[in-house]
Amino acid sequence: MFPIRLVTIDQVISLLSLIGVVLDALGGLYLAYDLLGSKHGPLRLISRLLTYSAILGLGYGVTLGIWFGLAGAFVLGPAIEYQLSLRSRGITPSTLEWLGMATVRGLGFGVAGWLAVGRDFGVAFGILSALVMHIAYELGFGSSTYRIYQRPRFERMDLRGALIRGLMVGLAGVVSGALTGRSEALLHGIQIGIVVGALNTTVTFLSPAVEWWADNLPDRALGGYGAFLVLVGSALQTLQYVKPLLAR
Repeated sequence: MFPIRLVTIDQVISLLSLIGVVLDALGGLYLAYDLLGSKHGPLRLISRLLTYSAILGLGYGVTLGIWFGLAGAFVLGPAIEYQLSLRSRGITPSTLEWLGMATVRGLGFGVAGWLAVGRDFGVAFGILSALVMHIAYELGFGSSTYRIYQRPRFERMDLRGALIRGLMVGLAGVVSGALTGRSEALLHGIQIGIVVGALNTTVTFLSPAVEWWADNLPDRALGGYGAFLVLVGSALQTLQYVKPLLAR
């Protein structure tokens, strides 16, 4: 594991409270399913985005630490949904899109590396991650086909691309560690490569089923999800008030 800088309990509670506010806002939208619940309405898109963000946020957070988890939830997850939404509308990928998405992902990895390991590592890792991701896209290892299945299926080309992108990001981690004089560079790069490859493969495997699920959600189910999000959001926000009481 990375030598992650310790996060204080106050920071964790503040973060959870902020997440609670976001969940309350999203829950209110879901409860308005009768206004926004059309097949191609915004709540379907939000459902897909939250699913990808949850997978990547939890996956990166558990394996690489809180900062990579936040990057997965707020940068990498939305980036995946953005590209899938383009493919669903029949928009073919362009060099500009590949460059933009590689830059966004590199920024996410770079900031997470900065906060988790150090500024020198984060800058190098962000730049190299963006570079290798763009190279992978240009070589044909990006997600360029939109698929929607009720049940997940293995698509050899898509899964191979996900694994290769993970390998290249792992290589960026190794080189970044070497450039910044970190003795644990090889271990860090291998760990990053395994995690990125595994999560890329997981999302690639699940995304057709996630797309089908979101497009076929009953309107009433959206309202139920809204009520659940409001309850969870309210519970998270109460933590900032419970901690002072327990400290006495």
